[in-house]
Amino acid sequence: MTGPITTRSTTKSLPPGADVPSISGEAGMPGYAPYEWRGIGAGPLAAELRIAVMRTSRRLRAEAASEEISPGQYSVLAAVMGGAQTVGQLAAAEQIQAPSMTRIVNALTAAEFVSRQENPLDKRQVLVKITDSGSTALLRARSKRTAWLAQRVAALTAQERQTLHEAALILQEMSA
Repeated sequence: MTGPITTRSTTKSLPPGADVPSISGEAGMPGYAPYEWRGIGAGPLAAELRIAVMRTSRRLRAEAASEEISPGQYSVLAAVMGGAQTVGQLAAAEQIQAPSMTRIVNALTAAEFVSRQENPLDKRQVLVKITDSGSTALLRARSKRTAWLAQRVAALTAQERQTLHEAALILQEMSA
């Protein structure tokens, strides 16, 4: 495939005869090749980004892991930091079943990281609200994650940091 590739600020043309790889294949598999600027195919780049994002996400979760809160509890605390939610809303947001969310909320309640209050709109439901100690635990876990990542970013060159900044902006746009 040849023709223009439009990025956020420029349009680049692929050289005549340049081949844009198909979506099939990942690292070490047919259809995948390490990239040099020849026109990176959307499929292989998507696979490479998915792997990098998943590994980074997994590592960030591991860095913040503690006996204080689990990754699942972290997600719930982050969700209710923005405002009280029902167990059903939390379960839907985390894509888990309500009984599993109830177990997470029960553990957070026992640790006094969240409280339950009656839903003023529906007396049959309970709203889960973060407590001050829950906010502190969440911020402590976030700080650990940020510190780990900041240490890695500090080791990059100025050009790599600029590239990473631009990539972060693009990823934020893509996930909006």
